Amino acid sequence: MIREHLQDMRLRESLDPIPYSSDAPFVTVNKPAPGEMPHRKVSIIGCGQVGMATAYAMLNQTTAGTIALVDMNAEKLEGEAKDLRQGSAFHQNVRIQADSNYEVTAHSHLVIVTAGVAQKDGESRLNLLEKNVSIMQNIIPKVFAFSPDATVLIASNPCDIMTAVAAKVGGPTVAPGRIFGSGTALDSSRLRSLLGAALNNVDVQSVGGYIIGEHGDSSVPVWSSVRAGGVPILKHGEEPNEILNSMHREVVESAGDVIKRKGYTNWAIGLTSAHIGKAVLEDIGSIMPVSTCVRGLFGIEDDVFLSLPCRVGDGGVKRVIKLPLTDTEKDAFLKSAEIIWEQQRQIWDQI
Repeated sequence: MIREHLQDMRLRESLDPIPYSSDAPFVTVNKPAPGEMPHRKVSIIGCGQVGMATAYAMLNQTTAGTIALVDMNAEKLEGEAKDLRQGSAFHQNVRIQADSNYEVTAHSHLVIVTAGVAQKDGESRLNLLEKNVSIMQNIIPKVFAFSPDATVLIASNPCDIMTAVAAKVGGPTVAPGRIFGSGTALDSSRLRSLLGAALNNVDVQSVGGYIIGEHGDSSVPVWSSVRAGGVPILKHGEEPNEILNSMHREVVESAGDVIKRKGYTNWAIGLTSAHIGKAVLEDIGSIMPVSTCVRGLFGIEDDVFLSLPCRVGDGGVKRVIKLPLTDTEKDAFLKSAEIIWEQQRQIWDQI
């Protein structure tokens, strides 16, 4: 009786992942046979600071049997791979492969894309977007040529638009949810860390809450759902005060602050990508805010990808959670969708 009730609740409060376009046909997901545990291989496309931080984090959590690295800079790539291999005495046996040819990624279970170009001084956002769209159009067909059943995690920026582009390039034969973005998983981690520190160093694992929407300036903290030790930080109907709003501002500005101080960000997003990757490789079913198509939710009509809490496991996003929002939070989420679509629509029909 209890099990049936929980199953009914699951169906009411969540939904299957949404295709990248309303024109895309429904595709069923191919699942491994019961008891089948294939050799788990992860490929990382783009081995700059973020790619290598992701590789290092995955190497230390030992969830993959093989890690394949792909980058256009063959000389640097070989140096990175050699450096990782020389530490093999100090971690579980993981095979490290590296090549500029995508053939090295063959039979990957998970592919993490970190490749992209950074914005130059004075460069327009649209010009940067067009460059990164071109990069994604080059990467995704090669990924599926060698690993047609792979799950693809996008960590390239701008994350939400790049995830939408990757899904559209992947096409209707790729099941909804198999291509998804790291989204606001990192933003939410940053917020929970700040809250834990503010609550007299409460363990972050005891703080629950999400930032949703854009991985960027228009992200939305869902204060109405934040709990510390199961206790809501706001009373019902209460709006966040300036202290909480300042925490969210710190989250939004944190990447820029790190870049200002060291020139780039890498460790936090690397750890985030590895954490999401583990959920996929081990089919954990973790609920985390990742970027997926939100068309049809909260009145959104466009093919926008934003972060909402999702159940993530083998095959990527398995269910999208219908998170209850206050009117203020819903309005902010819709505004975030509007901001993303204003940029995305300029390139969407060209893909």
